[in-house]
Amino acid sequence: MSSFQATFPHKDSELEPILSAETVSYHYGKHHCGYAKKLGALLENTLFADQSLDEIIVQSRGKNPQIFNNAAQLFNHDFYWKCLKISTAETPPEPFRSVVVGQFGSFEDFANQYAETANAMFASGWSWLIWENGKLSFINTANAETIPGTAAVAVCVIDLWEHAYYIDYRHDRALYISKIIRNGLNWEFCNNIVANQLATNSQPGDHR
Repeated sequence: MSSFQATFPHKDSELEPILSAETVSYHYGKHHCGYAKKLGALLENTLFADQSLDEIIVQSRGKNPQIFNNAAQLFNHDFYWKCLKISTAETPPEPFRSVVVGQFGSFEDFANQYAETANAMFASGWSWLIWENGKLSFINTANAETIPGTAAVAVCVIDLWEHAYYIDYRHDRALYISKIIRNGLNWEFCNNIVANQLATNSQPGDHR
Protein backbone atom coordinates (compact mmCIF):
# COMPACT_ATOMS: atom_id res chain seq x y z
CA MET A 1 0.00 0.00 0.00
CA SER A 2 1.22 3.49 -0.84
CA SER A 3 2.29 5.65 2.07
CA PHE A 4 2.57 9.39 1.59
CA GLN A 5 4.32 11.84 3.88
CA ALA A 6 3.91 15.60 4.03
CA THR A 7 7.30 17.14 3.23
CA PHE A 8 8.60 20.44 4.59
CA PRO A 9 12.10 21.38 3.32
CA HIS A 10 12.72 24.23 5.78
CA LYS A 11 13.33 24.90 9.46
CA ASP A 12 10.31 26.41 11.23
CA SER A 13 11.88 29.89 11.43
CA GLU A 14 13.61 29.79 8.05
CA LEU A 15 10.85 31.68 6.23
CA GLU A 16 10.71 34.57 8.69
CA PRO A 17 9.87 37.41 8.45
CA ILE A 18 7.60 36.51 5.51
CA LEU A 19 6.01 33.58 7.36
CA SER A 20 6.40 33.17 11.10
CA ALA A 21 7.38 29.92 12.81
CA GLU A 22 3.89 29.91 14.31
CA THR A 23 2.27 30.03 10.87
CA VAL A 24 4.57 27.32 9.55
CA SER A 25 3.94 25.06 12.54
CA TYR A 26 0.19 25.47 12.25
CA HIS A 27 0.05 25.26 8.45
CA TYR A 28 2.38 22.29 8.07
CA GLY A 29 1.60 20.44 11.28
CA LYS A 30 -2.18 20.72 11.23
CA HIS A 31 -3.21 21.15 7.61
CA HIS A 32 -0.49 19.69 5.40
CA CYS A 33 0.20 16.63 7.59
CA GLY A 34 -3.54 16.21 8.02
CA TYR A 35 -4.01 15.75 4.28
CA ALA A 36 -1.30 13.07 4.17
CA LYS A 37 -2.79 11.18 7.10
CA LYS A 38 -6.33 11.32 5.75
CA LEU A 39 -5.21 10.29 2.27
CA GLY A 40 -3.47 7.23 3.66
CA ALA A 41 -6.66 6.15 5.41
CA LEU A 42 -8.80 6.77 2.33
CA LEU A 43 -6.52 4.70 0.08
CA GLU A 44 -6.76 1.51 2.10
CA ASN A 45 -8.33 -1.34 0.11
CA THR A 46 -8.86 0.82 -2.98
CA LEU A 47 -7.58 0.63 -6.55
CA PHE A 48 -5.50 3.75 -5.81
CA ALA A 49 -3.45 2.12 -3.06
CA ASP A 50 -0.41 1.28 -5.21
CA GLN A 51 -0.44 4.39 -7.40
CA SER A 52 1.85 7.41 -7.30
CA LEU A 53 0.48 10.71 -6.02
CA ASP A 54 0.21 12.12 -9.55
CA GLU A 55 -1.60 8.98 -10.73
CA ILE A 56 -4.04 9.22 -7.84
CA ILE A 57 -4.80 12.84 -8.69
CA VAL A 58 -5.40 12.06 -12.35
CA GLN A 59 -7.48 8.92 -11.76
CA SER A 60 -9.61 10.32 -8.93
CA ARG A 61 -10.39 13.72 -10.50
CA GLY A 62 -14.15 13.89 -11.07
CA LYS A 63 -14.66 10.36 -9.74
CA ASN A 64 -13.72 10.32 -6.07
CA PRO A 65 -13.80 13.83 -4.56
CA GLN A 66 -12.53 12.81 -1.13
CA ILE A 67 -9.44 11.07 -2.44
CA PHE A 68 -8.85 13.74 -5.07
CA ASN A 69 -9.11 16.63 -2.60
CA ASN A 70 -6.66 15.10 -0.14
CA ALA A 71 -4.21 13.95 -2.82
CA ALA A 72 -4.33 17.31 -4.60
CA GLN A 73 -3.88 19.24 -1.36
CA LEU A 74 -0.92 17.06 -0.47
CA PHE A 75 0.68 17.77 -3.85
CA ASN A 76 -0.13 21.49 -3.67
CA HIS A 77 1.37 21.90 -0.22
CA ASP A 78 4.49 19.87 -1.06
CA PHE A 79 4.97 22.09 -4.10
CA TYR A 80 4.19 25.34 -2.25
CA TRP A 81 6.93 24.79 0.33
CA LYS A 82 9.45 24.10 -2.42
CA CYS A 83 8.52 27.42 -4.02
CA LEU A 84 9.38 29.41 -0.89
CA LYS A 85 12.74 30.88 0.09
CA ILE A 86 13.65 34.21 1.64
CA SER A 87 15.25 36.17 -1.16
CA THR A 88 16.63 39.65 -1.72
CA ALA A 89 17.28 39.08 -5.43
CA GLU A 90 15.63 41.72 -7.59
CA THR A 91 15.38 39.40 -10.57
CA PRO A 92 15.41 35.61 -11.05
CA PRO A 93 18.39 33.73 -12.54
CA GLU A 94 18.88 32.75 -16.17
CA PRO A 95 17.24 31.41 -18.28
CA PHE A 96 14.09 32.18 -16.28
CA ARG A 97 14.90 35.89 -16.25
CA SER A 98 15.13 36.09 -20.05
CA VAL A 99 11.80 34.28 -20.43
CA VAL A 100 10.16 36.67 -17.95
CA VAL A 101 11.58 39.78 -19.61
CA GLY A 102 10.73 38.48 -23.08
CA GLN A 103 7.13 37.81 -22.14
CA PHE A 104 6.31 40.50 -19.61
CA GLY A 105 8.77 43.29 -20.43
CA SER A 106 10.35 43.39 -16.97
CA PHE A 107 10.43 41.52 -13.70
CA GLU A 108 8.39 44.35 -12.17
CA ASP A 109 5.60 43.85 -14.71
CA PHE A 110 5.78 40.08 -14.14
CA ALA A 111 5.47 40.52 -10.36
CA ASN A 112 2.59 42.98 -10.74
CA GLN A 113 0.67 40.62 -13.02
CA TYR A 114 1.22 37.70 -10.67
CA ALA A 115 -0.05 39.78 -7.74
CA GLU A 116 -3.04 40.98 -9.75
CA THR A 117 -3.97 37.41 -10.67
CA ALA A 118 -3.60 36.16 -7.10
CA ASN A 119 -5.59 39.06 -5.66
CA ALA A 120 -8.42 38.30 -8.09
CA MET A 121 -9.01 34.94 -6.37
CA PHE A 122 -12.29 35.36 -4.51
CA ALA A 123 -12.20 32.48 -2.05
CA SER A 124 -9.84 29.69 -1.02
CA GLY A 125 -7.47 28.25 -3.60
CA TRP A 126 -4.08 28.54 -5.26
CA SER A 127 -2.41 31.00 -7.61
CA TRP A 128 -0.07 29.32 -10.08
CA LEU A 129 2.67 30.27 -12.46
CA ILE A 130 2.57 27.59 -15.15
CA TRP A 131 4.44 26.64 -18.30
CA GLU A 132 2.22 25.68 -21.22
CA ASN A 133 2.66 25.82 -24.99
CA GLY A 134 6.15 27.23 -24.65
CA LYS A 135 5.33 30.18 -22.40
CA LEU A 136 4.56 31.26 -18.86
CA SER A 137 1.11 32.25 -17.66
CA PHE A 138 -0.83 32.75 -14.43
CA ILE A 139 -3.93 30.86 -13.37
CA ASN A 140 -5.92 30.45 -10.17
CA THR A 141 -7.47 27.17 -9.06
CA ALA A 142 -10.24 26.95 -6.48
CA ASN A 143 -10.16 24.81 -3.36
CA ALA A 144 -7.96 21.73 -3.96
CA GLU A 145 -7.79 21.88 -7.75
CA THR A 146 -4.27 21.36 -9.04
CA ILE A 147 -2.02 21.13 -12.10
CA PRO A 148 -1.10 17.42 -12.52
CA GLY A 149 -3.32 15.84 -15.13
CA THR A 150 -3.56 19.02 -17.19
CA ALA A 151 -1.48 20.10 -20.19
CA ALA A 152 0.46 22.57 -18.03
CA VAL A 153 3.58 22.25 -15.90
CA ALA A 154 3.59 23.90 -12.48
CA VAL A 155 6.42 26.40 -12.03
CA CYS A 156 5.34 28.22 -8.86
CA VAL A 157 2.32 28.43 -6.56
CA ILE A 158 1.03 30.67 -3.78
CA ASP A 159 -1.35 29.21 -1.20
CA LEU A 160 -4.43 31.42 -0.91
CA TRP A 161 -6.23 29.48 1.80
CA GLU A 162 -6.76 31.64 4.87
CA HIS A 163 -4.66 29.41 7.12
CA ALA A 164 -1.62 30.25 4.97
CA TYR A 165 -1.55 33.90 6.05
CA TYR A 166 -4.10 34.78 8.74
CA ILE A 167 -1.79 34.50 11.79
CA ASP A 168 0.76 36.87 10.24
CA TYR A 169 -1.38 39.11 8.05
CA ARG A 170 -4.93 38.74 9.42
CA HIS A 171 -7.35 39.79 6.66
CA ASP A 172 -4.66 41.48 4.52
CA ARG A 173 -4.19 38.80 1.89
CA ALA A 174 -2.87 41.38 -0.59
CA LEU A 175 0.08 42.17 1.70
CA TYR A 176 0.84 38.47 2.10
CA ILE A 177 0.77 38.02 -1.68
CA SER A 178 3.06 41.01 -2.20
CA LYS A 179 5.57 39.82 0.41
CA ILE A 180 5.66 36.31 -1.05
CA ILE A 181 6.18 37.48 -4.63
CA ARG A 182 8.73 40.19 -3.81
CA ASN A 183 10.86 38.46 -1.21
CA GLY A 184 9.64 34.94 -0.55
CA LEU A 185 9.87 32.89 -3.76
CA ASN A 186 12.55 30.35 -4.59
CA TRP A 187 13.59 31.58 -8.02
CA GLU A 188 16.24 28.86 -8.33
CA PHE A 189 13.52 26.21 -8.01
CA CYS A 190 11.37 27.96 -10.64
CA ASN A 191 14.38 28.46 -12.88
CA ASN A 192 15.21 24.74 -12.86
CA ILE A 193 11.70 23.87 -14.02
CA VAL A 194 11.72 26.45 -16.82
CA ALA A 195 15.23 25.46 -17.91
CA ASN A 196 14.12 21.83 -18.10
CA GLN A 197 11.12 22.77 -20.24
CA LEU A 198 13.31 24.82 -22.57
CA ALA A 199 15.75 21.93 -22.86
CA THR A 200 12.99 19.51 -23.78
CA ASN A 201 11.41 21.73 -26.42
CA SER A 202 8.71 22.95 -24.03
CA GLN A 203 7.04 19.56 -23.74
CA PRO A 204 5.09 18.96 -20.49
CA GLY A 205 7.14 16.82 -18.14
CA ASP A 206 7.34 15.90 -14.50
CA HIS A 207 5.41 18.26 -12.21
CA ARG A 208 7.73 17.71 -9.30
